Amino acid sequence: MSNRPLVLLHGWNDEGSSFEKLVGHLRKRLGPGHIQRIAIGDYLSKDDALRFDDLQAALDRAWTARRLPRDAASVDVIVHSTGGLVIRDWLVRHFAPDSTPVKHLVMLAPANFGSPLAHMGRSMLGRIANGFFSRQAGQAVMETGANILRGLELASPFSWELAMQDRFVEGEGMYAPGRVLCTVLCGNTGYGGIRSLANEEGGDGTVRLSTANLNCAQVHIAFREEVRDGNRVTVPEMADYRPSSGRCAFRILDGLDHSAVKLDAAESRLSRAQRDTLTLIERALTLEDAAFPDFCDECEAANQQLTRQPGDRRGKPGFQNTVVRVRDQFDVPVEDYLIEFYDPNRPDGGGLARTIHEEAIRKVHTYQADASLRSLYIDTARLCQAVERAGTRLGMSITAEPMLDEDEDHARYTPVGFRTLADEDIEDLCLDDAQLAEFFQPHRTLLVDVCLHRSQADNVFRLNVEQG
Repeated sequence: MSNRPLVLLHGWNDEGSSFEKLVGHLRKRLGPGHIQRIAIGDYLSKDDALRFDDLQAALDRAWTARRLPRDAASVDVIVHSTGGLVIRDWLVRHFAPDSTPVKHLVMLAPANFGSPLAHMGRSMLGRIANGFFSRQAGQAVMETGANILRGLELASPFSWELAMQDRFVEGEGMYAPGRVLCTVLCGNTGYGGIRSLANEEGGDGTVRLSTANLNCAQVHIAFREEVRDGNRVTVPEMADYRPSSGRCAFRILDGLDHSAVKLDAAESRLSRAQRDTLTLIERALTLEDAAFPDFCDECEAANQQLTRQPGDRRGKPGFQNTVVRVRDQFDVPVEDYLIEFYDPNRPDGGGLARTIHEEAIRKVHTYQADASLRSLYIDTARLCQAVERAGTRLGMSITAEPMLDEDEDHARYTPVGFRTLADEDIEDLCLDDAQLAEFFQPHRTLLVDVCLHRSQADNVFRLNVEQG
């Protein structure tokens, strides 16, 4: 049995003292033979000037000041909520994937791909967050941590770029046997009382299962222009679909909300679900590399039992956080666009289009500081079931402004812009059954990187050659 220091990091609007009960449970369960010493982090999170840059830099300085080891696999860590982003940011900035000091990383309801609460105004957050108006020592009065919340917002560029650094790298990456053994635990039940304002299906009142899970995937879709029979046409291409590198364990905690997962109660007052969670935390902190793949499989099997399958009535729906980023071939953000799903065999998109947009896509969030980034919250079972019943492939289209109109006689003449599916010079983008199952999976994030071709009418630039 190992004898590593244990470090604990809290989330937004919280304090290290909220871990005291959990620390007591772990000391009793594991004893001094496993935990050498415990360091509980306390950091500011609601000062508007703070950025994640500041938090990871301050963590690094505090790590050194407390003489915590930096050797590979020398420390275990437990994080809650925003603490997951803080530790990930620190790891990618200071360590290579095969030499991080963290061996076991247990994430309790982490906001790895954001929270649906982060973009809400101060008044709404005040009604939802416990103790919002109580001032932490050293923290500004009536501030929310604006920069931190921007990073926590759904579809934020911060969470996208962080995933590029630690989840989509060559080889196994950081999270794999022999490196960091990461276990993500997240509840599926919202809050009671006034905080129920924040509740939604597929979440714990603060984060979504799909945004907590660190296993994710990415796909690139490019619309390129080519000449056919003397005409310019736009052709969609999908390439480089890839799941995240390595593997993390992910387990749904049935019946727990965002606060209950911290086990902040005496052991005699823990619910059955909380006691089961304590056992999972204990296992996650003591796993050996060879046992980790089986543990991941066990977690997946348990999740499947809780999740509604296509055509099933039992279980809770499983949602995918589908994050779309649209840019043109010059890498300039395209902020005014519309994504549609439809039956490619029907001129009006058929009943499939209506079912998906009214029932399968539950919410769409546009990142406030950059509208080219959006999060689509999709009921994967409902979507796949609708496509199966329609007996067709799933068509996808994107319409963006400005729309190209090369006819100078038209009132809407636009010499530069994007071709759309309303034109005959752009092909359908369709997903077959295998691609559908690959692209839409419950309880995870899919990053969709779209490149739209921005076209120019022939009269935008001419070279007149004189005969001589």
